[in-house]
Amino acid sequence: MISVSVARERIRYPVRISAGLLHRAGDVMLRAAAPGPLLVVTDRTVARLHGARFLASLRRAGFTPRVVTLSPGERSKSFARVRDVCERWSGWRVARSTPVVAFGGGVVSDVAGFAAASYARGLDWFVFPTTLLAQADAAIGGKVGVNLRSGKNLLGAFHHPRGVFCDPDALRTLTPRAFRSGLAEIVKMGIIRRPAILNQLRRFAESGGISGIAGLIRAAARVKAWYVTRDPSDRGIRQQLNYGHTVGHALEASYGYGRLTHGEAVSIGIVAALRMSVRLAGLDPADARDIEDLLRSLRLPVRLDRAPGARFWSAIAQDKKRGRRPLRMVLSPAIGAAKTYDLPSLTALRGVISSLVQKP
Repeated sequence: MISVSVARERIRYPVRISAGLLHRAGDVMLRAAAPGPLLVVTDRTVARLHGARFLASLRRAGFTPRVVTLSPGERSKSFARVRDVCERWSGWRVARSTPVVAFGGGVVSDVAGFAAASYARGLDWFVFPTTLLAQADAAIGGKVGVNLRSGKNLLGAFHHPRGVFCDPDALRTLTPRAFRSGLAEIVKMGIIRRPAILNQLRRFAESGGISGIAGLIRAAARVKAWYVTRDPSDRGIRQQLNYGHTVGHALEASYGYGRLTHGEAVSIGIVAALRMSVRLAGLDPADARDIEDLLRSLRLPVRLDRAPGARFWSAIAQDKKRGRRPLRMVLSPAIGAAKTYDLPSLTALRGVISSLVQKP
């Protein structure tokens, strides 16, 4: 079990990674909350694949779950869906003591967590993440929020869960594309903090199965917990976790949510960050090429099919990490290290983005 703990803010919660947790959900929750009413937020796909046994386990343990089901996909990550969830809770006359369970991927945890942060000025919440991306990264850390038309995650809050419970068996029901998407965030963890993860990923790519995925989830979750414990409000070192996301988020916003998965956009963003790191931070070009080769071996995209247009550059300018300073971008002077740089202009980034466009 991994722990996130910030004494000065009275934040402490476990991250458990164990096969079969979804079907033992009732017993897991009994260790954290008293039996009684429970608010579950999920999506239609997760409900169809896992919902019956998950809810049955909760009921056997004495919980009475009331369920809100979202449409799957990034389009549900909106303020309108958060409002809909809160309206349902209001109609049910939910008490402030009622806990929330996010049961799904990153979109579900973002919507459920933001609703939990907002309703009645804050409800306790727990996460049972069902995607690789959420288990390795998104469910840990308390950053919840939704998208605006102009950019990713521009409306949100910090609201840490009371527990994160990851069942690697749930990943067997993911589509290959969704599974690969989560690998990009694990690559990021290796680049910025723990290079041993990259070797684990190389062995994983060679194996062709998913037998080693639990170890990769644990390794990535430990890195995420390390950052969150030291910087729970994302004002300092935790910003290194934005590696690959400045470009990745802009690609998602400009291409339209759904054309690229989050992990696919981050994979291309990682390549952009690597090439910017070679130009501006002194990264060895051979190391950058090795990571690009790793991303290819994981069947993640490393190129653009066309040059992004004005919407992409507008999204770059709107990126929430920019603030009032010049554009900020996390780069890696060496594999296993990361640092935030202020870019004096977009010239270098424009050159890198141009280099990523596939030649006909």
